[in-house]
Amino acid sequence: MRRHSRLSLTLLSLALLSGTSATAAAAPAAAPNRSPSSTSWLCRPGLADNPCDQDVRGNPQRPSAAGSFTMRYGTGRTVPLDARQAPSGREEAFRNPDRPAVDCFYAYPTVDMLGANAWRAPEEQVMAVLLAQVARFSGGCRMFAPVYRQATFAEILSSGKSAALARGETDVENAWRDYWNHDNIDPVTHRHRGVVILGHSQGATALKAMMRREIDPNPTARAHLVSAFLLGGDVTTTTFRHIPACERTGSSAPMPTGCVVAYSSYAQPPAAKDMFGHTGSPDDHVLCVDPAALLDGRPNGRRHPLDAYMPTGRSLDGNPLSPKGSLGIVLTGFRIPDAAAGYVHYPHALNGRCELRRNAHGTTSWLQVSGDTASFTEPGTRSLLSGLHVIDFNVAQGDLVRLAAEQSRTWTAHHH
Repeated sequence: MRRHSRLSLTLLSLALLSGTSATAAAAPAAAPNRSPSSTSWLCRPGLADNPCDQDVRGNPQRPSAAGSFTMRYGTGRTVPLDARQAPSGREEAFRNPDRPAVDCFYAYPTVDMLGANAWRAPEEQVMAVLLAQVARFSGGCRMFAPVYRQATFAEILSSGKSAALARGETDVENAWRDYWNHDNIDPVTHRHRGVVILGHSQGATALKAMMRREIDPNPTARAHLVSAFLLGGDVTTTTFRHIPACERTGSSAPMPTGCVVAYSSYAQPPAAKDMFGHTGSPDDHVLCVDPAALLDGRPNGRRHPLDAYMPTGRSLDGNPLSPKGSLGIVLTGFRIPDAAAGYVHYPHALNGRCELRRNAHGTTSWLQVSGDTASFTEPGTRSLLSGLHVIDFNVAQGDLVRLAAEQSRTWTAHHH
């Protein structure tokens, strides 16, 4: 491909991914009869044909004959959530969810390519990015994923960008209210459940807006926030008034809950032209919470091994000619492994450290990723794709899944 064509393609994927830069448990609530929902759900436990394959209690909706947990595309193609470890090739089975005690509420990044249907991105694209980023959280939570109207490529470049983003924020907020009032009520105890909020890029931006209105000022909702993982969405120290960044003072300190994990990952320090991690104020900065450091209870600014998982062509609905499937443009510049498993696990490939740079013009904060980044990126990725933004979840996916599980156990112990 000629250089100007590659640059145009890459700029398209950048625009598609960009957004904008504890109290006691509540008393039992009556379990309402669920009326038809106006929310368009990709995944909701209890759907008659749930692509995330969970029934209303979070157990497998259609248990696999082989005994492994799978999700699926609308076409009926099943995707295993197991992994193959690199470089050993050892297979890692994914444990079936078993009545998980908490929920996950997920807002995906931009996948609506050209906005031919602004109401709904193609289901294959949405499911592919869910599988790439958060499917493996479902071993410990019921997965809820609403579909929302996104700011598309043309809208991001237009003067109507703010209105287009607001449209998606409204959809995500309405979906949250639907979920909170109906699905968050436990089918057995009739109490509100704990919830892990997951979002990336434009999805994280929409969730920030929702949380500022629905959770931050609401003590009952805050009490049921297990954690919020808002990656690549430029959450700053002033985004919320009452919800703090997750911090831990040592390995013996309790695991924090009701807090935010956020970062933007880069293989090289971000330049001024890069899209994420910057603020225009020296008194405020974008949060960087290293999930590996939080798990270990060690200082956030030290280098720690990261537990990386990358989706394979199988989980992206790919094929030999197009291994990245419907996310081919979004994943421009990133290597996708070929394996029968849904993921390849790289337990020793990467290290991470939060870094902060401050000057008179503002601050830059990011997760500095080092190590074998060549396993994930193609030449030129850093300069054209604003760091490792596309794989923010993947560079530390194992750490994030384990952190969500530990925070969920801590929250559940304090609320039951």
